[in-house]
Amino acid sequence: MTGKRKTFDLLGRSIAFFNQRSRDWTHLYQWDNNGSTLSNAGCGIFSLCHCAQWLTGREENPEFWADFSCQNGGRGDDGTDRPALLHALQATVEAAKLGFRYEEDGLRNDLDTLYDMLLHEQGVAMCNLRVGHIVTLVAAREQDGIRQVLAIDSYSESASEKVRDHVIEVIPGSEITYVVKNASGLPVGENMAYGAFWVDASLPRDFNLLHRL
Repeated sequence: MTGKRKTFDLLGRSIAFFNQRSRDWTHLYQWDNNGSTLSNAGCGIFSLCHCAQWLTGREENPEFWADFSCQNGGRGDDGTDRPALLHALQATVEAAKLGFRYEEDGLRNDLDTLYDMLLHEQGVAMCNLRVGHIVTLVAAREQDGIRQVLAIDSYSESASEKVRDHVIEVIPGSEITYVVKNASGLPVGENMAYGAFWVDASLPRDFNLLHRL
């Protein structure tokens, strides 16, 4: 129901949010000519664009970076190969244009390093909150003794059964409305989720650190 793109405020910044749930993201993002599009396989590309926008203030073009990923080894058999894509960006100096430096420290699970980096605004991260889906982390805070990180999630999985119990606060204005279908693929209603939310800082897994220039 919500279109391809939505703008909302996040910690005093205007964010152009790319809504992966929109079926209008028809640009191909293929592995072995499998017909995949940004809508069904582009979470890594949308995450990269959200990272870059947070660091530079510029809105990026997901279609351009999807093509770059496919042409430079960043498209793997199960989606975006983050270490390979980030290596290619760093090697071709495109990373600097996107506002970050990648130090080949990919798929890490050092939660203290991640938290400190986000808390002190030294960079951002691409990570998994659940297996198989990439989101962006942009900030950190501690409230009531609980460390938290702020996620921008192109597929707005604040209500997903694998994420929702860790969501501490959703961001007003980041609502995404989408059609709910039954087992036969027929529309039976609509639902709403949030594209940005605070989660427990213990949740992120397999993250790549993008160091601010």
